[in-house]
This record gives sequence, C-alpha cells and structure tokens, in this order.
Amino acid sequence: MLPFIKEENTLWDYLKTAGKPVVLYGTGDGADKVIARLEENGTAVSGIFASDEFVRGQQFHGFAVRKYSELLALRENVIVLIAFASELPEVLDRFYKLAQVHETYAPHVPVFSGDPTVAPEWIHKYETELQTVYDRLADAASRETFAAILNYKLSGKLSYLQECTTKREDDMKELFSFGEEETYVDAGAYDGDTVQEFLNLSGHRYKKIVALEPDPKNFRKLTEFVRQNGLNTVSCLQAGVWSECGILELNGNGGRQSTFRKSSGHKKVKTQPVNVVSVDSVLGNDHADYMKFDVEGVEKEALTGAARHLVPDANGVLPKLLVAAYHHDEDIFSLPLLLWKLQPVYKIYLRKHPYVPAWEINIFAK
Repeated sequence: MLPFIKEENTLWDYLKTAGKPVVLYGTGDGADKVIARLEENGTAVSGIFASDEFVRGQQFHGFAVRKYSELLALRENVIVLIAFASELPEVLDRFYKLAQVHETYAPHVPVFSGDPTVAPEWIHKYETELQTVYDRLADAASRETFAAILNYKLSGKLSYLQECTTKREDDMKELFSFGEEETYVDAGAYDGDTVQEFLNLSGHRYKKIVALEPDPKNFRKLTEFVRQNGLNTVSCLQAGVWSECGILELNGNGGRQSTFRKSSGHKKVKTQPVNVVSVDSVLGNDHADYMKFDVEGVEKEALTGAARHLVPDANGVLPKLLVAAYHHDEDIFSLPLLLWKLQPVYKIYLRKHPYVPAWEINIFAK
C-alpha cells in the first residue's frame, strides 16, 4: 500500500461488521446509488431522513421519510450515511453538526454509474501512477489534498474532506495572476458563473472571452447573462468541447450535469444531438492565456483537443488551466499525467473546494 494511504478497508467493509442500524440522510438519485451499493453489500437500511423543509409525508424505498431534526434528537445508536451532494454552507453545517451527534459518513459512489471506484484493489492497480503524480505535484498542500481525497473515498470520513477544503476564490488569487489583455476560453460555461469569476479576477479587463456550452437551456441562460451585462466582446458558442469537431448525443435536461457520458443516475434523461468542437479549432491561430475545463466527465477529450494551444506565448508563458478532476476517480491521476504528456513543464496544483461528497476537485496548472 502507498505510504500516504491510511485507510486499509472501505466504508462498505466496515458497515458489514459495525453492528449498528444504518440510516440515510437524503433522498433522490444519490440515495438510490447508496441504497443499491448497500444491497450489494448485504447491509440493510433502517430509516430515511431528509431536511425538514423537504419532508411532506412522502415515502422513499418503502420508508416514511422523517425529518433531520428528528434524526438529531434520535437517542438510538445509529450510523448515518449522507446520501446527497451539496456545496451550500448551511447544508454543509448540517452535515458537520450531524457528525457531532451520530457516527456519520458520506459514502463515495461514482458520478457515472458503473465507473470503477477507489478501493484497496484500485489503489494497488494504479499504485505506480498514483505515486508518480503524488511525487510530481507542485506543493505540499497538493500532496495533502491528493492523499486526503483518496483516504476519504475509501472511508467516507468527513474529516478528510474538512482538512483539505480551501476556498476557490482564495486559490484562484494565490495560484493565478491575470493581466489586462488576456484571452479566456470557458469550456463548460453553464450560465455564465465562471465568466463572471474571470471578470472579477481580471478587473473586467480582457482581450477576448470564448464561452462554450452545449446544453440548450444552459446556453439560453449564458446568452442572457452576457446580454444583461453588456458583454459585447464575449463570444458564446452553443457547442460541447471534444477532441475533434463533430456531433454527439448530449444527456441531460439542463443544469450542471448535462454530459456526453452515459446517464449519471437511475432515471431516464433526455438525449439530443449537439455540435462538439475542439478548442484548437475554435482558437485557430489565437493564443489563450487562461482556459477552464469543467465538462462533465470528458476533460481528457477536451484537453486533447486543446493540445496545439498548450504552448508558451511570445513571452514564454503557458496558458493557465483550471481543470475539474472529480467526474471519474481516475481523473485525479490520469488528467495530470495527460497534461504532462501534452506539456511536460506544467506545474500542477491540486485543490478541493467546499462540497460533500468529494466533488469540486480542481487542477490548477501553470
């Protein structure tokens, strides 16, 4: 086992022998995945709870859904599994408050159903790659984050997420610097939130912004954001980002989870053909100073399609990259290895931003 891996077994192994009733906090797709994994594990569920404002006498998997406040007041010695995802500060506070009252875990389940997940055999399989990336990361904070994420995915312990979580805005300011004449490519622009982030960081001074978003509902929000803010020099493209140009089937009905990968839940989702482009084709002969890739599981393909522009500018400066590294468990090592293959001189930093479970893991490359 790698020296930075502290956990020898998985949460699922522990639950088999814990000898305590297991209850879930949360309903929906996340809870469906957790329950399915528990059934595979031979572990029974004893109750379902949800936030007070969402409890209306409904049932979920045959259980009457009870209130979070009832769970806090419960005197029975139970194990609580957090079964939904959130980045909201008030919800994260509920998670950590719950952990002070009951033995509480946030099980790691794959974003995309059927994906392999971190387990002792997974660690063993990718031991060389994991050690290589760990050793090459640019600072101690990155290595600590790398180790904490892997140990969390094995154990489901909230403490690992707490100890490595930092604020995105602080990391952006600490690790990146922005000039007044920069070109920004926003791959996965959603509703314009990361365009706004760039504007705030650059003081609203820039040369060019290209924002790409494939989902029709999200694209309408993006163009409305651009219109309302009078951003006449922002180019919005209704297209996904891929390794080459073409047409792919998009799964989703709006929101952040629209993807070219298979459905991430158990419910059927709408599919529709959409255009995909490579960053290289979009930029042509232009140089990008900053590129963000949060493209719901196709980051490898997107980076491959930007390879021709991962080169220094006239002053010898590489494009800054922000790359989401949490859609597949392998992303934590495969994306850094791909970046170093495409451009060996990149310094790569790893940061984890507020979210339970381990979403919002981001690579900063410069």
